[in-house]
Amino acid sequence: MTAEGSDKFHRTLEKGSHPPLEPEFPRRAALTLALVASLVACRSTPEPPPCPRGFSMDEARTGVLLDALSRVPEGRAARDAAKSSPFPRVCFGPAAVSALTSEGVIMLDASLGEGEAAARLGHLLMHVARGSPLVLPDDRAGCDAAVDRALAAEADALALELRLRRALGVASPKIPYAFEEEHWKVEPEARTPLVLAYLRAHPDGAPGLDALGAGYARRCREARP
Repeated sequence: MTAEGSDKFHRTLEKGSHPPLEPEFPRRAALTLALVASLVACRSTPEPPPCPRGFSMDEARTGVLLDALSRVPEGRAARDAAKSSPFPRVCFGPAAVSALTSEGVIMLDASLGEGEAAARLGHLLMHVARGSPLVLPDDRAGCDAAVDRALAAEADALALELRLRRALGVASPKIPYAFEEEHWKVEPEARTPLVLAYLRAHPDGAPGLDALGAGYARRCREARP
């Protein structure tokens, strides 16, 4: 650089102008770090296990059900919330009660109609987004409270399922719930508590329902002997 060129360079810096590449470095570094983080996240996300025997995936039908959920604000919210977690594998087959396994597989009754299946899927996606209804306590003394919290989470999901059924026009479900008619007779704020009271009163299950109370209690006692 000549003396004249050096003098112009320093005068330029004194005016507040900087070489154009320097401001780009933090932005490029941030983009690189974000890319690395996304790659690590993708590699660390476990692949859901395969469908159980007798069940199979049907991506086209799963897409139809997710599209049905997207037409209802609460259904769309449940779908989108579940996407923030590892999205489960959806399997269709002869499920007596459509459920989410502890390994993250949704088993849907293949004989359900579109609206009823979509509503049940919305119910199960709520569990995906929120995590297992049963949060184990520190010791066995806390099992009763833990089971009641799990039943409250189940009541929330069942109440959502009923709202989705109605929004999707399900008039004659294959699996009606014994509390469904009464649920719609009470005021909106009383509906989820009504479902919770039913679950508490039927720990060993009922039509369309697994033995939720008894099952959660057994799991808690086994985990906290």
